[in-house]
Amino acid sequence: MSNEQSSPLISGGEDSPAEEKLIWQGCPKWQADFGFIMKSVLLSLAGIVMMIVMLIYLPNLSKYLTVLFPLVVFFTGLGMIAWIRLKRRNERYKVTSLNLEYESGVFSKTVHNLEMWRIRDIEFHQSFFDRILGVSRIILTTTDPSTEDNSHKFELEGLPPGKRIFKDIKQAFQLARQRRNIIGMVD
Repeated sequence: MSNEQSSPLISGGEDSPAEEKLIWQGCPKWQADFGFIMKSVLLSLAGIVMMIVMLIYLPNLSKYLTVLFPLVVFFTGLGMIAWIRLKRRNERYKVTSLNLEYESGVFSKTVHNLEMWRIRDIEFHQSFFDRILGVSRIILTTTDPSTEDNSHKFELEGLPPGKRIFKDIKQAFQLARQRRNIIGMVD
């Protein structure tokens, strides 16, 4: 018997093709948008308060203006909530030991693929409110030119709390870089 512990991400021999293992799959949790949702709720409440104030203190103003403008503000807030929820429900992450797929789009679908060996650095972030709400985010610095706004940063947000996904992605990209023999290469 051997005392060596094998990693769940490592496949057979060094020359064998890498075996793809699922690390995490799912959509961002709604708690990741809690701040945006609260702003939208406040906007809707502001519309209701505005209507009440205008009806009480400005009785001579046109009823259409007194009611219509606050209702537009109210429904704008509700629309913002509906849009962010619809947008998030149509986002999917699939993180494997070889690549990361990000699917997005409400009316049309776009699938982005990031190969693990292109990741240069990984950062785990969980603010105070993220910890309270039970979400986390991982920021990837990549060499992939197709990442968001060519900033070479890709953010996975709304992930489950804890560092398990972070550690698994870190191990996967390090193994992928070793397989590509690019460790130590100057960018």
